[in-house]
Amino acid sequence: MKIRNYDQSIRQIGALLVTATTLLFGSTLARGATLWDGVYLDVFGGFSGLSSGDVKQSGQTSEGSYDGGFLSGLAVGKELSPAWSLELEWFYRNNGVDSMKGGVFDGVSDGDFASTNLMFNAIYTFRRDDANEGFFNRISPYVGLGLGAMQEVDIDMKVAGVEQEFSDHWAPSSQIIVGAIYPINACFSAFAELRYHYSGSPTLDAENGGGRVDADYDGYSALFGLRYSF
Repeated sequence: MKIRNYDQSIRQIGALLVTATTLLFGSTLARGATLWDGVYLDVFGGFSGLSSGDVKQSGQTSEGSYDGGFLSGLAVGKELSPAWSLELEWFYRNNGVDSMKGGVFDGVSDGDFASTNLMFNAIYTFRRDDANEGFFNRISPYVGLGLGAMQEVDIDMKVAGVEQEFSDHWAPSSQIIVGAIYPINACFSAFAELRYHYSGSPTLDAENGGGRVDADYDGYSALFGLRYSF
């Protein structure tokens, strides 16, 4: 995946981070608590799977199948209560093209489908009353819902020996999160998650001025991460 308009993207992400930080910290300051109470930083990575789906161009449909890939990212969050937290998250997903069957891209088996994602997540954690008693009792499961957009999504393929790239920007996206977190000490926690990612079928423009494609882009991931609580 070729990240384009890099400087502009960084400025946009920076502006969103400032806005999110203001919203996350606003309630804290109103209560007179310290600025960093409940704030945390997550770093994570793991397996990314992409479901088989249609890739349509010029009225013809190819069935795309994809290799397992990877996902990595980070998030800044704020615990609003022992159960609820909000977070702003950025991550990168990448999966190789395994095969294309039928349609314009029939026989293609070289390429990748990737995206950068900016999500706003709401997380509900199930806290235990006996959380200090034993290893397993300290594990807290949680569920979450994320809404946001793919800052950039593109598919690169080599068609008849010629590389073609199709991309889109700020396509809507969502995700469902199921995970569990374990406190290592007062500052660090480890967590594991399963996610389902839904982005529908964004319309991608050809970088060389050719025709557009509509490509299904839904998948799943299994992640491990580390949290630092301020």
